[in-house]
Amino acid sequence: MALWIQAQQLKGDALHQMQALYGQHFPIEVRHYLAQWIESQPWDAIDVEKQQEEFKAKRLLDTLIQELQRKAEHQMGEDGFLLKIKLGHYASQLKVTTRSVPYRIVCNNITNICEYYEQYYTLKYCASSPGVGLTDGTPQKYQQINQAFEELRVMTQDTENDLRKLQHSQEYFIIQYQESLRIQAQLSSLTSLPPAERVQRETSLQSRKATLEAWLTREANTLQKYRQKQPPQVLKTQTKFATTVRLLVGGKLNVHMNPPQVKATIINEQQAKSWGCFQMHSFNNRVNISLPHQSLKRIKRSDRRGAESVTEEKFTVLFESQFSVGGNELMFHVKTLSLPVVVIVHGSQDNNATATVLWDNAFSEPGRVPFAVPDKVTWPQLCEALNMKYKSEVQSDRGLSEENLVFLAQKAFSSSSNKPEDYRNMTMTWSQFNRESLPGRNFTFWQWFDGVIELMKKHLKSHWNDGAILGFLNKQQAQDMLLSKPNGTFLLRFSDSEIGGITIAWVAENPNKAGERMVWNLMPFTTKDFSIRSLADRISDLNHLLFLYPNQPKDEVFSRYCTPPNSKAVGDGYVKPEIKQVCVLFLCVSRCSSDPMLDPEGEFDLEETMDMARQVEEFLRQPSEPQWSGQQS
Repeated sequence: MALWIQAQQLKGDALHQMQALYGQHFPIEVRHYLAQWIESQPWDAIDVEKQQEEFKAKRLLDTLIQELQRKAEHQMGEDGFLLKIKLGHYASQLKVTTRSVPYRIVCNNITNICEYYEQYYTLKYCASSPGVGLTDGTPQKYQQINQAFEELRVMTQDTENDLRKLQHSQEYFIIQYQESLRIQAQLSSLTSLPPAERVQRETSLQSRKATLEAWLTREANTLQKYRQKQPPQVLKTQTKFATTVRLLVGGKLNVHMNPPQVKATIINEQQAKSWGCFQMHSFNNRVNISLPHQSLKRIKRSDRRGAESVTEEKFTVLFESQFSVGGNELMFHVKTLSLPVVVIVHGSQDNNATATVLWDNAFSEPGRVPFAVPDKVTWPQLCEALNMKYKSEVQSDRGLSEENLVFLAQKAFSSSSNKPEDYRNMTMTWSQFNRESLPGRNFTFWQWFDGVIELMKKHLKSHWNDGAILGFLNKQQAQDMLLSKPNGTFLLRFSDSEIGGITIAWVAENPNKAGERMVWNLMPFTTKDFSIRSLADRISDLNHLLFLYPNQPKDEVFSRYCTPPNSKAVGDGYVKPEIKQVCVLFLCVSRCSSDPMLDPEGEFDLEETMDMARQVEEFLRQPSEPQWSGQQS
């Protein structure tokens, strides 16, 4: 007990360093209350390198556990109640530790702590404190202990690493071994069955498998709905957002009786702080807090690296709180991070910020250093992320087909190959994804793809689900497909030259050359156009469009989405005019050769065609003549 008495005389840093030696596997309370017994045991007699020493170590540790239990039982009165619980808990904890760690290693760790480390810090304190007497030979002994301490530190670190690897290997082996036994048992049972019974058994198992998969899918969908609400991952300054954080302690510890405060901070900068209190919800025994009206007034950004833009800078919301248990005897400091967020100041930055969030969510690895992500990924990885994003945003079970992904690969890599296997080993960098513009364009690959998503989810979701939109085709592909079909056959494809545009391509006779057929591409429609008149109405207006590729009559596909005609007089007897889609070429053939609205070789000039569209719209909005009795067109 003499060593422990000396250790209790330590002060300052030496005391803190000595206290840090004791953790959950060998608490300092055990050292204190069993000091005399511990120092009288032959810990040094156990050789950690020898397997045969295991029995001796087990006997010594069993005795230590019995001493702990005996000490706990002797605690009486109100003051000894908490100590009795703690010592009993430590005894149980030591039993659990010895199940996974060899006894001799546990004994060796106790020896290191009690003898070498305590002596080291005691001598170190004596050597650095004036007025504290040193015996002869103390400096030399100090150096020896210091050297032994360093050797033990290295050995302990190596042992911990080896033990961790061994535990992982053991767990993996057990899992694989059990799986192997299960499979072997199934194979043995199946091979011993008669053929007829085997087929019946396999059919039954397949049915059960389908039922189980359906149940798991339903449960997964249910669990997805109960995820705690996180702040949106793209935050705009001066715009409110909501978030919820939950303390996973329930009502057992009565934390809700003294609700702890919660602080939410955009970390890296001490700004946008929010305060609130946890609340106990009796209907579900949850302790949580909702922060419904949060907003960022401003954001201070860090220095950017190289070509990094403001929409590539990631932040996170740090939630912090403290709560106590047992009359303030145990204080817990808890914290958690939200998913990474990107802060923007204008709506025009939203698509670039979304690209940053998508790349981070799809390609970050567990346990990463915040917020490290790979600079490049394989094309199949990116395809999976784009497909999930597309299905999620458009809310459709119809994702991107292999042909669609080949088209995207051709656009991303400026390639003409239509073989999926040519792209499987290719990689795409972040710069190619959303920094560098596509060849001949003023927008990036992601900006084009995001424009398609926005157009689909706002106006064309139903048509995509019906399979009416092929979408991911270039002009040459559309031409090759249409020239083999009758005149009036058309298809819908996304514009190559405009973000969020979709165009109608159709095959018809060349009005300037008899007997020649050619493919025409109508001016791309955007979200702005469809807010005026829907796609179904526009297709219905164009009488020269007859069949949706390959051979579906257009009315079968689009009529249910058309706006019902309104020919009733309103108010003073006038008939309300309507805007209709027209194609100048098929209204006046003589203007076709010089009219810029149609370009058989490609798409329209946007500025000129938009001016003409506005003129037509203004003309149709003029008051109708009294003698008119039908709809305007």
